[in-house]
Amino acid sequence: GLKRIVLELIDKSVFNLSKGNGSFNEDVHDTRKNFKKVRTVLRLIRTEIGEENYQIEMSFYRDAGRILSDLRDSTVLIQTFDKLVVSSELEMSNFDFSVFREFLIEKQKHIRTAKSKKSAVINSLSTDLLLARSRVFDWPLSGDEFKLIKKNLQLIYEQGKKYMYAVFSEAIKENVHEWRKRVKDLWYATRILGNIWPEMMSPLDILLGKLSDALGDANDLFLLKEKIISNQSKLKDDQHTRELINFIDRRIK
Repeated sequence: GLKRIVLELIDKSVFNLSKGNGSFNEDVHDTRKNFKKVRTVLRLIRTEIGEENYQIEMSFYRDAGRILSDLRDSTVLIQTFDKLVVSSELEMSNFDFSVFREFLIEKQKHIRTAKSKKSAVINSLSTDLLLARSRVFDWPLSGDEFKLIKKNLQLIYEQGKKYMYAVFSEAIKENVHEWRKRVKDLWYATRILGNIWPEMMSPLDILLGKLSDALGDANDLFLLKEKIISNQSKLKDDQHTRELINFIDRRIK
């Protein structure tokens, strides 16, 4: 069943990359989510497939996701900025941040144009995914008992707890990002295991989804803040820039 899940995620990703229609942003987003889900499955079967196989596959899907990350990140920054403006409308009514939004849009257009010219990169990724698909059949998995994943599932939970306490101690971008990744791992694992114990897994699925969304919003705000700070010289009004950073800090807290 775990192999079947990975094969389906790979097939969906290859299909998304081959479409080439107007929903490229959504296809990239879905493909990156597929890669993250595959990595969750790999974490569940780490001890079964062996450390060498695990490292090879994790490195492949991590690097594959990074190939597509800049376009997705540029889209998320615009969405995060718009949500911030809506949620802080009264506070921000005296300020004009249109220059910064235009800056984000131009960056996205530039990245998207560059990506569309790199069809060879996308084609190469599709080919690599087909090779990765063939490797799945060689993973040394046997049996269908819960003990197959029990140890690794517990490790995912313990890692999540570790980063939760790290965020409680110091709510910096790195800690929030790591906690979010482990929450998403546990969230997807509960969805995979949902039919085993629906009465327990369904409520947990809902709670982990909400937690993932909240941590995702915080992580996106951190990224937006970084983008503002790293491009302050391109934004003409220092007062507006400082106020925007203040709005973000208050929203994160």
